[in-house]
Amino acid sequence: MKIILKLIYSLILLLVVSVGSLWVYTIHFGPNSEPNWHVEKNAIPSETHPLAGFYKDEGCKGSWGWAIGPAGEKEYYISFCGPGGCFAEGTYRPNTTIYNDGNYQVIDENTIEFLSDGGWSKHVRCPSRT
Repeated sequence: MKIILKLIYSLILLLVVSVGSLWVYTIHFGPNSEPNWHVEKNAIPSETHPLAGFYKDEGCKGSWGWAIGPAGEKEYYISFCGPGGCFAEGTYRPNTTIYNDGNYQVIDENTIEFLSDGGWSKHVRCPSRT
């Protein structure tokens, strides 16, 4: 009887993991996934959002970085973008004012430091993701 219960439990666990994996794949990588390219396209500096733009590590190399764009009147979204697309606004990091947020340090109009688990990292505004 114990063997049958363990077998049933294992099958249920396998089914749950399989369904969960399929759901994650479909949402993030499947044919209907949303790459959110608009996030990068909307990251344009303006009078109200002068820090908006596309930021990368110093040197502006690689095909990934952070799109910083307007999120309302006084806030910015910060989304990570790579070859497969961008995170939706407000999902990679919470929307922020940047200037009054302890997780960011504005060095100059083209340089921002981000605080993460590994400490501070410097990012510079680049012409685009690619």
